[in-house]
Amino acid sequence: MPGYKGHIIGAAVCNAAYVGVLAVAPPTILDNTHNLLSNEQLLAGLFVVAILFGLFPDIDTNSKGQNIFYGLALTADILLILDGRIEAAAYLGLLAMAPIVGKHRGWTHSKLAMILIPSPIFLIPYLNNSALIDTALLFYGAAVVGYFSHLLFDGMIWKRIRIKGG
Repeated sequence: MPGYKGHIIGAAVCNAAYVGVLAVAPPTILDNTHNLLSNEQLLAGLFVVAILFGLFPDIDTNSKGQNIFYGLALTADILLILDGRIEAAAYLGLLAMAPIVGKHRGWTHSKLAMILIPSPIFLIPYLNNSALIDTALLFYGAAVVGYFSHLLFDGMIWKRIRIKGG
């Protein structure tokens, strides 16, 4: 089981593969993919989201990953509040609190959580502003890829794969 550094590297590598697949995908799949590599802000956002969700399953324990995740979540929450996006700040706060309900390697380390926990990323725009759905799906994909990397390197996807160190 890797430490926070291993999970950050794993999420970044898995997200690089995700971005690579998107970059060569036909533009009809998602409108934003045809210029993905030239949009530095979008790329940076995808990597930040993947890394955050690569750390997410372990934020139920006192760890460096927890400190990083909550530090970034707090910063994002403050920025959302200052920008007047109170509803988005509330959703982020709710998401950030969810892991403390349960034990370590409990529900946060499940394949179902990998799909469901990031779902507000696309569900909220889908319900409120369909013009954002393509971008929301890109970020949802990055979140799932980051989460997947965590489960993969913890040996929760294939039991024979377990990365040690940290």
